[in-house]
Amino acid sequence: MANRFEETPQGEAFIASAAERETDPKIMEAIAYFARNLSEAESLWNGEGFGVVCHLSDFWEHVTDNGRTAPEDYAWGVEGAAWWRAISGEESA
Repeated sequence: MANRFEETPQGEAFIASAAERETDPKIMEAIAYFARNLSEAESLWNGEGFGVVCHLSDFWEHVTDNGRTAPEDYAWGVEGAAWWRAISGEESA
């Protein structure tokens, strides 16, 4: 059985790039969880790939532990804590 992307050296390096991307490791881990390869991971990190690589709602559930934490508890690049509003178009989660 092939490793999941998150368990490959590329996946581990992608997750480890969280600080330089100013992105919470929890978000990087969620991206790597859904991505099958680096190309898909980069697509998701750039805010693309939702609906293709994974559904936006599945991503939100993974990051927030099904709503146990607020999306604002995490930062994603230039959007910072407003990442969820930026990618979902919602005013609040």
